Amino acid sequence: MKKRLLFFAAAALAVLSCTVEERVDRDTIIAEIENLSTRTALEATEGGYIINWIAGDRITVTDGVSEAVYEAATGGSSSSEFNKVSGSVSGNSLRGYYPAELISGVLPSVQKWYPAREVRIPMATDEVSDIKLLKFKPICGVLHFTVVSSIKTLKIREIRVSADQPMSGPFVISDGVAALSGTAGVSLDCGEDGVVVGLEETPFCVSVPADTYTGLKITLVDVNGKVAEVKLQENAVFTVRRAEARRIEIEANTFSDPAGSGEATLMYGPDFNELIKNLANPGCMAIDNDSTITHIVFRTGVSEEGQVLVSDYRSDNPVWASFDSKTGTVTITSPAAVLYANAQASHMFRGFCLVREIENMKVINTSRAQNLSYFFHRCFNLKSVDLSNFDTSNCDSFGFMFSYCQSLESLDVSHFNTAKAITMANMFQHCEKVETIDVSGFKTDNVRSLDNTFSDCWALKTLDLSGWNTDQVTDTRSLFNRCKSIKELDIRKMSFPNTTRMTYMFYQMESLETLHFEGMDFSRWKAGTGTALVYMFQRIPNLKDLYLGDNGVSPDGITPSPFFTSNSDANGVRTASKSGKLTIHCHRDAVNWLAKGNLRWIHSGYKNQTPIDVIFLDYKTGEAYTPTWAAD
Repeated sequence: MKKRLLFFAAAALAVLSCTVEERVDRDTIIAEIENLSTRTALEATEGGYIINWIAGDRITVTDGVSEAVYEAATGGSSSSEFNKVSGSVSGNSLRGYYPAELISGVLPSVQKWYPAREVRIPMATDEVSDIKLLKFKPICGVLHFTVVSSIKTLKIREIRVSADQPMSGPFVISDGVAALSGTAGVSLDCGEDGVVVGLEETPFCVSVPADTYTGLKITLVDVNGKVAEVKLQENAVFTVRRAEARRIEIEANTFSDPAGSGEATLMYGPDFNELIKNLANPGCMAIDNDSTITHIVFRTGVSEEGQVLVSDYRSDNPVWASFDSKTGTVTITSPAAVLYANAQASHMFRGFCLVREIENMKVINTSRAQNLSYFFHRCFNLKSVDLSNFDTSNCDSFGFMFSYCQSLESLDVSHFNTAKAITMANMFQHCEKVETIDVSGFKTDNVRSLDNTFSDCWALKTLDLSGWNTDQVTDTRSLFNRCKSIKELDIRKMSFPNTTRMTYMFYQMESLETLHFEGMDFSRWKAGTGTALVYMFQRIPNLKDLYLGDNGVSPDGITPSPFFTSNSDANGVRTASKSGKLTIHCHRDAVNWLAKGNLRWIHSGYKNQTPIDVIFLDYKTGEAYTPTWAAD
């Protein structure tokens, strides 16, 4: 029975920066797939193939500096209207890519299986100077496997393919095709539930660069982890042409446990880090930054040895790491099905400054990890990371885990189990592009340090900390320091009874308008400890409302001089200098106490600055109080 193979290709566009205003950075464009009559579409066999857009297909356009993402409004045709989703571009030399992730310059080693014989074949445009109309061309071909089996209830979870020639990794476009170097293979992920295979042919399509392949190896993996090595004729040669499908028929009737199946354990985190870095830069330490490695890939069920062992000496199976200097790719392989992170997994990926993606992270099981500190520290270019498989139930240290991941655009830690956590110091520091971090489910009953936890999360807009228990916390220095986009922060349930250092806690929260801080007990602070509160409410220019509670006063203790401003703070920087009025909702005993300190400089405009109206209201009744201001 003949079937049609639907190949839906979405491409990318190139945007221009031109002197003509209407040609620059368009919000809507038309994208066309190369005409079938040119034979650049997939070769017609078995009734022919169709290449069409699918509604929701996304393409990325780059001018070499900036990027813009567009989404197909409709599908079912080789031409569709695309609407801008994000970003902007300009310039006279623009190129588009499909899928949108292809902009990374890497053909992924793991592809996803799609039903109905679909395949997302990579495409790109020629360089253009206008993006009003873009024409996309496939830059790869397709290996089209037709699998049959006499085994009842067989379900294929994965198909692994390799050859003497590369199939994945960093690429350049040469004469309209993707050109790679090295020998990295590719795998087709069919999902945990697998794809049912029987006596009738079942299609599986893998996109690969156009090339003549020798030494082709094909391995099928079922949902139970058993494997079938496909036997091919010795010295067989398989040619794959651009935009065409090469059919390979497979009978899969014998499956067995892979050599060394089971589990493996990765070595001590800092040692793992150093061994990988030393493949590219001998002598490099875990604390050093690496600017050579650009890509890290994990592959399980692979029996081939690599350059260096990175498994624990007690591991059931070996884990190997290899480095391809031509592509900048580190490939980590093991015959095991599952890789357990070491109990001491800290520093594993610390300092891989140019790595944009760590592929197939889901094979790492972190359930035994007790220390994940510095795990991704200083991964400056890491744009996304799959943490869906992370089990943190035994981890007590999360310090610096994501610090200085400055390019991360999204971060899903909502499923993290932090019940045993002792430190979260600097955990998200300098995650500068992340707008949301869902930590509402974090358990913090045992946490001691929140030093710099969210410091310099510039784009972070909201935080739900209503379930956080700070009874054991001793350090909150710079906790929200320079969280420039948060407008309202409600931490009224956080009492900090044992916190002794709160310096810079809300410093330079430029957008903050409302701060609920009713849980803080200032009455326990004694004379001589005021330095622990220095700069606490300084440089919050848009602050309008500050809520303090019953214990928001220390009448017989410290003088609150360091809280609100320094004499060198200027208009636009000084707290409430942009909002123009500051209302403090507090206990009546706090009014004159606060008026003793440098809050009076905000009120008076000390040092030739603009005076700001400071109002005191009873935090329960709303009754207005008149303070007795100390002299400047």
